[in-house]
Amino acid sequence: MAPRKILLVLFPGFNTLDMNGPYEVLQKAGDGAVFEIFVAAESEITTSIEGVHVKRDIALDDDLIRNHLPQYEMLVVPGGTTDPVVAQAAKVNSPFMRLIEAYAALPEPPHSVDLAHDGRILLSICTGAIFLGALGIFDTKLCTTHWAAYDLLKKYAQTAAARTLPPQQAGTVVAARFVDSGVSPATGLRVISSGGISCGMDASLYVVKLRVGEAAAQTVAGLLDYAWRKTEGFVVLDQAVADKGEKKA
Repeated sequence: MAPRKILLVLFPGFNTLDMNGPYEVLQKAGDGAVFEIFVAAESEITTSIEGVHVKRDIALDDDLIRNHLPQYEMLVVPGGTTDPVVAQAAKVNSPFMRLIEAYAALPEPPHSVDLAHDGRILLSICTGAIFLGALGIFDTKLCTTHWAAYDLLKKYAQTAAARTLPPQQAGTVVAARFVDSGVSPATGLRVISSGGISCGMDASLYVVKLRVGEAAAQTVAGLLDYAWRKTEGFVVLDQAVADKGEKKA
């Protein structure tokens, strides 16, 4: 079986662990055979808030947005400190923001797809949730972010919900290591948000559990010598999965 493709998008000022934590967790699943991760960015080199330079695998441009998103089973969106995140969120017409919006709007996969185990996932890490909140992706959903950014995420979520026609219920911010808001009945997309920085590893291990099983996730946690805080996440009932008569993950 070919590896499942993951797209990880970067912006100037991203947090290094927001990227590297999920990257290493997902890359190690099944001895590296489960996922294939591609880093996309608008520039050839993107510099983190810590000064680390990362070279992209793929150009984050209109061609990627228009023609290639459906091949990626998961989109990972890291965060960073407040200033670069807010600056990036304000660039609503940038390829970065348009890609996130386009991925969230992809049509539902064929009915033959097991949404619990094979449907698309949008995973925000730490303050990467601000981008999703600004785009209205958390409308009617539970979500989380770094504890210091709870109020900021609430503000973005409320603003996005108010401009939707008809107005939607704003996303509800909760305190958790990660939140799985369930599978959307409209698109088949599962939206997962993680708390601050290291919480992204807990959320990524949860993704490994969904895709490969808990034993595989425990193996990865052991390899990384990481104490997986798996019981500190919040998982919403997958109504779309239940409606299809499939098992909840």
